[in-house]
Amino acid sequence: MGRPIAIVGVDKDLIDLIQAMPEWDLIGVFDMHPAADALGAPHLGGDDAWPDVKSQRPDLGIVLSIDPTGLKSKLVAHYGRDRLQTVIAPGTHVARSATLGAGCIVQRAAHVGPDSVLGVSVKMNVGATIHHDGRIGDCVTLAPGCRILGNVTLEDRVYVGSHAVILPRINVGKGATIGAGAVVASDVPEGMTVVGVPARPLERRRKREPLP
Repeated sequence: MGRPIAIVGVDKDLIDLIQAMPEWDLIGVFDMHPAADALGAPHLGGDDAWPDVKSQRPDLGIVLSIDPTGLKSKLVAHYGRDRLQTVIAPGTHVARSATLGAGCIVQRAAHVGPDSVLGVSVKMNVGATIHHDGRIGDCVTLAPGCRILGNVTLEDRVYVGSHAVILPRINVGKGATIGAGAVVASDVPEGMTVVGVPARPLERRRKREPLP
């Protein structure tokens, strides 16, 4: 048997990956929805069940599968950084000179280029790519198929949408969101959401004034 591990948040792609890896023994899933389809993995309860489970399974490792970056940051503290396990799909290319922090997920067909540094609990979904010299902060989520080109910095809690592209030498500030399919050609300030080609700040529509 492999090392016992539990997943926080139902993610079928991740569950399928871990179930196929002999180095892990999937004990179950923490999720607030007991009826969520976890591909047969037992439901261990919500986040509040962790203290009891931890006391019964002091050897249990944790993988945070959730995508929302702000919530993920809080759950790192809740479950404990020392419990986080890094999962790398077989056959995935992670350069020998790359550095991965605790609790990273590198899904199938993802790529981590040379001299890249990933922080704590970075999630690379299926087919996500980080080219050389990437600097990726804590609790970042890269959606499927996105491409982070060379010398890009993503600060903590950045979310990059599916098939977005961030061009070389761009800096994306803390808590920013890159919309799906966006092409980012200039720096993105902290907390900003950008969309489109080229990516621009998302304009929120004003509420319509009531008729007199």
